[in-house]
Amino acid sequence: MKKSILLYSFLFGLVLAFSGCQKMEDIHSKYLADGDIIYAPRPLLTQALGGKNRVVVKYYLVNAVNVKKCIVEWDDGAGSQTVDISPKVPLDSIEVVIPNLEERSYIFKVYTIDSYGNRSIKDQVTGSAYATKFESSLTNRPLLNIEGGGTTDSLIVTWGTPGDNYTGTEIMYYNGAGDQVTLSVPAGDDVTIIKDWLSESEMKYYSSYIPEANAVDTFKSGENSAMLPMFIKFDGVAIDKTNWEIVDFSTEEPAEGAPNGLASAAIDGDVGTFWHSQWSGGQPGYPHYFTFDMKDVVKINKIEAFRRSGDSRGPTKFEIHTSLDGVNFTLQGSFNYDPNAESQSYDLPSLPLAKYVKYVATEGPNHFAFLAELNVYGQVASNINKSEWEITGFSSEEPAESNWGPPIQGLAAAAIDDDLGTFWHSQWSGAQPGYPHYFIVDMKNTVRIMALECFRRQNNGNGQTKFKIYTSNDGENFVDQGEFDFNSQINDGQMYSLSFLPEARYFKYEATEGPDHYAFLAEIYVYGSIVE
Repeated sequence: MKKSILLYSFLFGLVLAFSGCQKMEDIHSKYLADGDIIYAPRPLLTQALGGKNRVVVKYYLVNAVNVKKCIVEWDDGAGSQTVDISPKVPLDSIEVVIPNLEERSYIFKVYTIDSYGNRSIKDQVTGSAYATKFESSLTNRPLLNIEGGGTTDSLIVTWGTPGDNYTGTEIMYYNGAGDQVTLSVPAGDDVTIIKDWLSESEMKYYSSYIPEANAVDTFKSGENSAMLPMFIKFDGVAIDKTNWEIVDFSTEEPAEGAPNGLASAAIDGDVGTFWHSQWSGGQPGYPHYFTFDMKDVVKINKIEAFRRSGDSRGPTKFEIHTSLDGVNFTLQGSFNYDPNAESQSYDLPSLPLAKYVKYVATEGPNHFAFLAELNVYGQVASNINKSEWEITGFSSEEPAESNWGPPIQGLAAAAIDDDLGTFWHSQWSGAQPGYPHYFIVDMKNTVRIMALECFRRQNNGNGQTKFKIYTSNDGENFVDQGEFDFNSQINDGQMYSLSFLPEARYFKYEATEGPDHYAFLAEIYVYGSIVE
């Protein structure tokens, strides 16, 4: 912008200067002797803008009312092009396209001829034409990562640092209906979001560049491709509320007449009852909230809220928070509610895994809040019975641990015995193999796995800090489901969601990193549903 202002200021000055010179020339023209040289207006600020097998020569003319032709020469006159022009006054810009040029640098000489046959002084400029040599040097902008897929309904494509004079990237992929989609990624974007794609299909992409700052053509790199991950449509159902329990609330109002007014009225399955914030003995303002325990671990895809029947004075905005332990909550979104609507539904695209849900009314036309009912949709992730589970493979185990505990101590089977007091330990007697350490479990049923819960060896923080999960249907060919961080300093179970909801009979737990050479684990649980 600053350069443009300076350029136009300079050109304006030229207009004034040449206008003054023209007036002086008019005054003294009668004193010019016959035979004096008269020049046509000269091209000013000449540029040569590179392109694909072409160059665009651009220049300015001031008060060039009589100029009729422009001539561009190159290669010492071996090449030339003449164009007819009719410049505007007082200032005009002229562009001359020189096509069919070889890929190399050129020296261009530019001059004008007026209606009297007078020529201008030549202006000289250097420029380049580009073609296959330049194009073959181009590389695609690096594609660093594609995250998402599984039950997550969007992909995040992360791009690396591009080369000089990069102008953008084009990506082509197929949506779920099989139609091709083309997206343009602007030069300043480092992340691209894809919302609808065909599972395990190919995404093609190429990057575009200009050879110089003011080039008139862009050039494409070669085409690259990447595989898009699987997309799993998640169908949730209304979760049974029979055993739900309110565990916390900001306020409630018993004076409404039980069950009305109580927080429990918002989860009793009856839209004719309602929770109300306090109004008797105090009138606290927003926010108002309540928290309930669903008693099951649920993968949530939607919530449904019902206003107090026939009453539009309630909250207009609310938040949903979820938790697995009832202590640490994650915000899943802030939502608008139309108080004139009896009910509204809201998708939770991240499909959180939760046991506790917290509803927080954050805004409304009055100081109070109320709600008739809150429904949760998703799938219950049941704790899969382990009584028939069997260890079918392991990297190592340590029977010598039984010297200080029961016979199962140290064996891989201790990680699936439903006893937090026992643990699997990698070998330390006779040999001390390093990471990775693993064991394989046959669950005897095909399970749609939503999550796993892991417990460290109780009261011992020296174990692994990272692990991977693999799944298989035959016990031989395993699919990597991801690597996870593990807090080795706490006794509590740690829950991990598997976004691809694999259906598998076998799983492999592999400890990949830790402060020492060994690994151990007290217990692992699988949450999901048995596939009939």
